[in-house]
Amino acid sequence: MKKLKRSLALVLAVVLLMPLLAGCGRRELDGVKAVEAYLKAQTKGEFGDYAELTGTDEQELKDAYEESLDDVMSIFEEVELFKVDFGDSVKEEVKKILGSVKYEVISAEKDGDDDYVVDVDVYPSDVFGLAFGKLIEASRTAGGDTEMVGDLMIQAFSDAVAEQSYGEAVRCQIHINYDEASKQYSINETDAQDLAENFFDLEGALENLFAPSGTVYDNPYFNWTVTEWNGASEEEKAQCCLAILQTLQGLSDEDIAGLDLNDPNVQTAIEQMKDAVDLTYSGGTQISIGDYVEMVKGQM
Repeated sequence: MKKLKRSLALVLAVVLLMPLLAGCGRRELDGVKAVEAYLKAQTKGEFGDYAELTGTDEQELKDAYEESLDDVMSIFEEVELFKVDFGDSVKEEVKKILGSVKYEVISAEKDGDDDYVVDVDVYPSDVFGLAFGKLIEASRTAGGDTEMVGDLMIQAFSDAVAEQSYGEAVRCQIHINYDEASKQYSINETDAQDLAENFFDLEGALENLFAPSGTVYDNPYFNWTVTEWNGASEEEKAQCCLAILQTLQGLSDEDIAGLDLNDPNVQTAIEQMKDAVDLTYSGGTQISIGDYVEMVKGQM
């Protein structure tokens, strides 16, 4: 869960960590208009004001923006929540999510001789929480059809953008620093990342992603949560893992009964499954074993 949160934060920051005013070369600027132009370019893909302010070719800015979104796609693929093709359609939905962020640039004050501090009110969106909820449901209903999951993923993003709501304003500060040697202004990267993370309710999104479905499963082991798992003996965990393997591999009761539990291959399979469940619960998830099995099946 923590790894995924860091990945999401990085996804958001990638687009917002491009130099703010590279090539500007001005000692005086309107801090409010500068940040407005920057955010419009980076979140909405509208580069006119930013190009004029920085003296940069608009096509170059568009190319850099597209490259940053390609980086976003590669980060999503590394998370590996769903084994689907993160192609142009998903990329377009990410653009819509970025374009839907809500903020207001409030004011700017000089900080020293040439630096500026700009106040920005950000209204966190629940769009990722909505999308993740839809994605998990898609994974459970796709029955291992990865192409179907890909289509449902696109629809989930699209629906989440339309259904999202925004929280109370969070005041962020952006420092714009002037470099005497290069005669250029740049945004403070830490400030940019903080701003990016506040665009979306990441904690709520991850709680939604890892929330239990509430399904009651026929197999008692599948109703275990992290509490039962952590409290179980090694023998009980081994039996639980056998139940998971039986479902994932489509084995019959007779197949399981005929297994030699002393066989090194069987022991390795059980230990690997234990490690997988331990890893899942180490991230803070509250889903049941059955929910975990359904999630894995959706990725197979």
